[in-house]
Amino acid sequence: MGLKYCDKCEVAVDQAVLECPDCGHKKFVPGTAIWKRDTPKPSTPKVTTPSTPRLAADLSSTNQPNLMDSAPPGPPRPTPNVNGEFSKTGKTIDDLIRAQNRTTHAVRAIVRFLFIQLTGITLVVFLWNLSLTLIDEQDCFQSGDNCAGNTSIQLLAGIIWIATVIWSSYAGWEELNKSNVD
Repeated sequence: MGLKYCDKCEVAVDQAVLECPDCGHKKFVPGTAIWKRDTPKPSTPKVTTPSTPRLAADLSSTNQPNLMDSAPPGPPRPTPNVNGEFSKTGKTIDDLIRAQNRTTHAVRAIVRFLFIQLTGITLVVFLWNLSLTLIDEQDCFQSGDNCAGNTSIQLLAGIIWIATVIWSSYAGWEELNKSNVD
């Protein structure tokens, strides 16, 4: 079974214990709450005011409140504003969105470049192999003529390959320039 800690004297007790054996206090907290405390609690009793529940020794157990003492609220946590003045890094949501857009455009630049290259080279390889199928093998073996592929189809494949390199480079650089979002 786990341990819980007395909120007053910070003594570790078993979970089944309802009252601290050292000080008689009835409020317990988990160990993480004790570890987070910077300064030890003063051992003087709390001064009660009409707004806080009083547990007098002369009251019977039936008249005592059934609620545990509530811990005083800590200082309010600062809420971050749009200028990021409470942020540790000074970054705002807009800065994060701009950084994400830069990353997105950089990745798109690589993907567009590769996709255009893949498409163009696939077409070039198809055309080059088509030109090689037009070779007459018997004529090439017998007389040594017509041993090269169709020159016009190979010329078209070369033009497409050069155009693909230029187009993919342009598209990649254009998308990469979009990653310099200010």
